[in-house]
Amino acid sequence: MKYSIGKSSKHDIKEAVAEAAVGLSSPKLLLFFSDVGHFEKANEEIKGKFPDSLILGATTFAGFCKEGAYKESLLVLGIEEGIECYADVLEDANQFPLKHVDRIKRCLQNFDDTKNTVCFEVSTALMSCEELVLSTMNSVLEEEDIPLFGGSAGDHGKAEQTMIALNGTLYNNACAFVFIKNLGGRVRLYRENIYKPTTHSFTATKVDERNRIVHEYDNRPAAVVVAEALDTTVEGLSKYLDSYPMGRVIGNEMYITANQMVTANRGMSYHAKVYNNSHMVLLEPDDYKAVIRTTIATVKQDIPRPSLGIMVNCLARSMLFEGDGYLNEFAKEMSAALGNYIGFAGYGEQLGQQHFNQTMVLAVFE
Repeated sequence: MKYSIGKSSKHDIKEAVAEAAVGLSSPKLLLFFSDVGHFEKANEEIKGKFPDSLILGATTFAGFCKEGAYKESLLVLGIEEGIECYADVLEDANQFPLKHVDRIKRCLQNFDDTKNTVCFEVSTALMSCEELVLSTMNSVLEEEDIPLFGGSAGDHGKAEQTMIALNGTLYNNACAFVFIKNLGGRVRLYRENIYKPTTHSFTATKVDERNRIVHEYDNRPAAVVVAEALDTTVEGLSKYLDSYPMGRVIGNEMYITANQMVTANRGMSYHAKVYNNSHMVLLEPDDYKAVIRTTIATVKQDIPRPSLGIMVNCLARSMLFEGDGYLNEFAKEMSAALGNYIGFAGYGEQLGQQHFNQTMVLAVFE
């Protein structure tokens, strides 16, 4: 695989794009991530510089590569050889992405075969569109046995605005996706949780799926149930919300569901859907540095010499690491597993059929 990864913290967008994309001529696929403030101009400049490339971008809290973590910066990945790729967009993502399902099918019709192919997608955040998008995408991908990974776009961490872009067009209510076939080998996907289950588990018995609210656990007000488990009051619950998310259990798998707030009627609002009768477990922080070391060892054992990695690292995880003074070190450490890689941080992560939070997702190319 022939590619280049570049970065720039220059405020002049022309200079930033020139620095981050140095050495690229006409890449088959270009991924870029930047802060919200520079995203629109960066998108315009990149499209003008690479008019014949597939270009997909998203706003982010921070960008990641082997040199470290970068805020208020532009990161670019341009792949020139070693892949086959096709991209499109699902608009009306928070209501009717299914209207555009034929765009997925048309992309797939371009492949002679889809062996070693993955779908990478980025969605706009803050509008509860992710589950609808995944349902639409997987209605096609499951038949083709193509794995999906991706994330929701990010911002400065204040839940104000996110954007994505495809081929020069900006979107604030859409999912952009690209099918990437690795011509040089497999693509392996990984998911990492840095929270562990407590002894407290509940069943969601009254939910508002559309608005991601659980009104009752075990037929009692949800906030009351969670507060009791944490040995606090409903009024004191807010200070625990970032550190004690919920885990939605499906079979032998557990997916993190981040807390948003306590609602007016003592319900709990979340950043991912909880369905009626879902089995939920209260989570607590694990030793995240030990978990990360295990992830690195696992990836290195599976793929000793990766050609490229793509990371989606949750915005909340990134803020936690930043608060601990670990964010830059984390980005550098991940290169031990991924080699050269690019990553971004947003409001949710997606893998297969599931949307979840406070997680890291990795795609590692042989």
